[in-house]
Amino acid sequence: MLPTVRVYLSGPMGAGKSTVAAAVAAQLGTRALDLDERVEELAGRSIPEIFSERGEGAFRALEKEALKTLPSDVGVVSLGGGTVVDDDTRQMLLREGIVATLTADASVLAERVGRGEGRPLLGDDPQGDLGRLLQTRAAAYAEAHAVIDTGTLDAGQIAAEIVAVRNRSPIVVPLGLRTYQVEVGRGTRHRVGILANEHSAGDAILVFDGDQDRPWPADALRDLTLAGKAPIEVKLPGDEAHKNIASVEQVWDTALDAEVDRRAIVIGVGGGVIGDLTGFAASTLLRGVALGQVPTTLLAMVDSSVGGKTGFNRPRGKNLVGTFYQPKFVLCDVETLSTLPSEERIAGLAEVVKSAWLDSEESVAMLERDAEALVAGDTDATIRAVRMSISLKSRIVHEDEHESGRRMLLNLGHTVGHGLEAASDYRGIRHGEGVALGMIAAMRVAAGLGLGRREETDRLTQLLASLGLPTDLDQRLNSRALGFIGSDKKRRGDRIYFVIPRLPGQTEIELLGLDEVRGAVERG
Repeated sequence: MLPTVRVYLSGPMGAGKSTVAAAVAAQLGTRALDLDERVEELAGRSIPEIFSERGEGAFRALEKEALKTLPSDVGVVSLGGGTVVDDDTRQMLLREGIVATLTADASVLAERVGRGEGRPLLGDDPQGDLGRLLQTRAAAYAEAHAVIDTGTLDAGQIAAEIVAVRNRSPIVVPLGLRTYQVEVGRGTRHRVGILANEHSAGDAILVFDGDQDRPWPADALRDLTLAGKAPIEVKLPGDEAHKNIASVEQVWDTALDAEVDRRAIVIGVGGGVIGDLTGFAASTLLRGVALGQVPTTLLAMVDSSVGGKTGFNRPRGKNLVGTFYQPKFVLCDVETLSTLPSEERIAGLAEVVKSAWLDSEESVAMLERDAEALVAGDTDATIRAVRMSISLKSRIVHEDEHESGRRMLLNLGHTVGHGLEAASDYRGIRHGEGVALGMIAAMRVAAGLGLGRREETDRLTQLLASLGLPTDLDQRLNSRALGFIGSDKKRRGDRIYFVIPRLPGQTEIELLGLDEVRGAVERG
């Protein structure tokens, strides 16, 4: 059952927020509140008086206070037109509730607000002023769970659409005008046709792996065809050994032979290898076409499908050639995990542990409580784990999309983990297993620097073991794996940015010498 979640309606003046708020509240059986009215109540002044006497800065501060003191029985809030311009406020609302942006053409808005009496931000040219507001606030308004044009829909229709979004409860990856939503749940894969049409007016290229025991590509083919977008099919091997430029060329050439244009969308259905190859192909085909991701492995759901990293392997190491290219949508359907071998699903839990350790004590404790259920493949526990992981990643990607700083934290366990994978020629160890062992190696480095405690190392090791993940680092470590550390993308000359785990939620990044890292890992 969907937990209680508050709906926030954002958008410019004249978009119909108050009217729609009442309609949404009626459908949900809750109470609506206008934030401007709450601000006036707190200040004892009208909005124009606050602007005139104290300025816009004071008004925005009052808005924040009003949001923190909302009555508990309020389920729908109509925000002020500029509330979400403040980044901290906007990110808080995206985390805590469902944000729907209502908008319309400036001419429609101007007709609704008339001469703008009582609107401090409007002057003698309401339509021009509204056009400029829409332009300056476009990126902030785009960071929402849904953006709805109210120009042609009535309040009931808009409310029904908002309630549907609330029920899906997508996770927003907030990147201004390139913002997208990640849907997590049961049956979400069947929305691929709807979303492909929403984000593309051209052909669909469906890229998938060749495992005949997994029916999910067939589902995507059917759903796209029913949506009037019968796809061009590209079947690729889904293993790391084929994560190479030859596979990318197959996507390029199939699409070009079909004479697609820049309105096309490339959709990947499969694991992380398919997702990475699909993303790179989309980012380079005709210099960039739309991309959709339908990950069908746990590892791909919590890691590669979100955040926009694409790439393929080279003999010198893993993912050394690639791009940053965000998808238009991601559909994480936990039903697709039902045909995944248990060892593959369990390997994906390593990235979940990584996310929890980066996130907070609460997230680590959740995994400890859910460990038995996660190993058994319990759906509700899996959804909780996937949502936690994606929510963390969306926050970090918002702050650092291109991995110039904080996003490096997401590489916890990957420096040594990638080395172990490369040393096995991507055949002897799964990515998740490498990450699990890499996190133990990172704990060793932390201890060697005097930054880690035995208690944290023991706790992490016990959590990994309880989830069925390997912890026998010494038995798998060899000089070849350590040598691949020098090929890590975070290397700077003979030094490397290394992710140091401390207490949950307190992970750090240190610039260390390569030999220093290798020595700490070997010493144990």
